[in-house]
Amino acid sequence: MAAQITRHFATVKGERQVHYRRAGTGKPVVLLHQSPTSSKEYEPLIQELAGMGYTVIAPDTAGNGMSDPLPNKEWPEMEDFADGVANLLTELGIKKAPVYGFHTGGVCSLALALRHPDRVTVAIMDGYVQMEAAEKAEIVANYLPELTYNWSGSHLTWTWARFREQSIFFPWYRKDAARRMNYDIPATANLQVAVMEFLRADDNYRKAYRPAFTFDSANAVRSMKANMVITTTKTDVLNSYHQLMPTPPANVRTQNPATRDEAKQGFIAEIKANPSPDEAPAIVKTKPIPGRIWADFVQADGASFYCRRNTDGQGRPVVLIHASPGSSYSMDRHAKALIGKRPVIAIDLPGNGESDNPMGLTVTVEAQAKYLAAAIKAAGYTEVDVFGYWGGCAVGVEFAVQNPGLVKHLAVPTLMILDDATRDDYLANYTPKIELDEYGAHWIRVWNMLRDQELYSPWYKRKRDHIVRSYDPDVAPDIIHRRTVDLFKCLDIYQAAYGAHFRYPSLAKLAEVGCPVLLGNPDSAATKKALTAAKKGAAKALSRDFTALADELVAFFNS
Repeated sequence: MAAQITRHFATVKGERQVHYRRAGTGKPVVLLHQSPTSSKEYEPLIQELAGMGYTVIAPDTAGNGMSDPLPNKEWPEMEDFADGVANLLTELGIKKAPVYGFHTGGVCSLALALRHPDRVTVAIMDGYVQMEAAEKAEIVANYLPELTYNWSGSHLTWTWARFREQSIFFPWYRKDAARRMNYDIPATANLQVAVMEFLRADDNYRKAYRPAFTFDSANAVRSMKANMVITTTKTDVLNSYHQLMPTPPANVRTQNPATRDEAKQGFIAEIKANPSPDEAPAIVKTKPIPGRIWADFVQADGASFYCRRNTDGQGRPVVLIHASPGSSYSMDRHAKALIGKRPVIAIDLPGNGESDNPMGLTVTVEAQAKYLAAAIKAAGYTEVDVFGYWGGCAVGVEFAVQNPGLVKHLAVPTLMILDDATRDDYLANYTPKIELDEYGAHWIRVWNMLRDQELYSPWYKRKRDHIVRSYDPDVAPDIIHRRTVDLFKCLDIYQAAYGAHFRYPSLAKLAEVGCPVLLGNPDSAATKKALTAAKKGAAKALSRDFTALADELVAFFNS
């Protein structure tokens, strides 16, 4: 049976959060990934090492994945990233351990061993890189262009093309025969994973990637005092640099295996031969960061649920429920407006955002509410007030129905109350099947679909009679970008999630809610039906300004 991988955040020096994956029991092993990816790439290796009796810690390096970038430095060097890893080990209570890194992670492993030799039993660099000054300058100038969002979504198709190109040429921006690589084009599904990982890092990828090229590896090898192994597979694009490595001291061993399997056997043997002197400490609870939204994972029902929190305020926590498909990121503007007024927590629903999916592919509002309740209770809360957004309103109603002692107030101003004809129309047309295209066309399709949701109602009836005119459309590029990425995070259940919300019997369920309920759009026929159904219902036209809305919600929650 594969080891369970759980996900966590460590708050380092009270200012920066590091996301990491953890599995197994026993002595710790640390894995550092390449750029621009995350610890997700190590999931098979994490499980393999955990199955050998190790506790495996795999962090997202600063600025990659879900880890905060390093603060207070425009262009950090690899020495800064190495210090960041050392600080993380201190926060986790790990004194010394074997550390393995691939490509960028390998350079970081080299820098860590150089600056903190007492923190590694062995440092393993997989993929040696050593560039001359001119090549470094060219790479810095061309390899890492800025990622900026375009209102048209064209930055997404550019990103797809860039990752496809890097399997054809190295560096990807050089198009001559000498730079042509001998690889197959990756499968479309694999390209999608690479692009998603890149977009998690966002423009921070440049800061996390650049030091891999600029670090002085040759000097580090010459100066190394720690127990070190440097290995580069002969088929690796970096193999030519391995041949340029200076003669290392006796404490640095080099390997040049023929295949990746041989390389893996070699570094696992080094991990076994150089274990940590201590067992891995218990998981460290995430420390809050005052004044900002901070990230956490809560463990419930055998799953990791991602949440965004602030605990500065007093009183009952406010639970924010996002629309599905979506994520807690979409509730940040609401959450930030509540900082200092109430504790606030927004949790990715199962299978959405960064949360695990214990539901499987069959999505129901009842199951979403069940797992949300488990996560809220695991977060330590016994009484909450709830605010839902669109499909999250249905989950909020069911959450209150299932947990009458937990939910004290329920605000669902955008609760969907659909007649049979509208529901059937939505079920037939609202969620077209999205298939991955080998040239990335699926990105621009989803971008425009989500943008049109703000412009037309319903989005697929793009006629003047269906133009949304009652408010300014929320079509800023950063908002549509986040929604597009969120949909692809839950692509396997996005149709089922929408369908579950469309089918939910909102009026019948409202009648089962015992706490006060706040609805929106008081003059609409749907709201009047809802007020008739709700036991303790009220309706109000709520502000679209997030600060004003926060005050209106708190006033209701205090009533």
